[in-house]
Amino acid sequence: MSEYELLRIQLLKTLVQMEEKLLVCVEKEKFQSHTTVESRDENLIFRQNNPQQQAVLSVSELSDYLGVSTDCIYTMVRENQIPFIRVRRRILFNRDSINSWIHTNTPYPE
Repeated sequence: MSEYELLRIQLLKTLVQMEEKLLVCVEKEKFQSHTTVESRDENLIFRQNNPQQQAVLSVSELSDYLGVSTDCIYTMVRENQIPFIRVRRRILFNRDSINSWIHTNTPYPE
């Protein structure tokens, strides 16, 4: 065999090994994302069954609760129109604070 053919074989072996490593990484990532989805679903079920956990709402939960878009919620937060708390980068809402905010900001018919 010539030196060129040996180099070519080595290169092909290296490519196969790299492809195998890539496939392993992809499978790990799929497993981790699947596990994350399962744990998120379990957390959601836990929150729905545990009224103490429902005292705090996320942006998406509040948007469902109020019947507005998440963009609307983010705008109200940015303009300090709604009571919220920040935990690092997360924006959370106390359900009681939201209910009193709704009560004080709802115009009453005369």
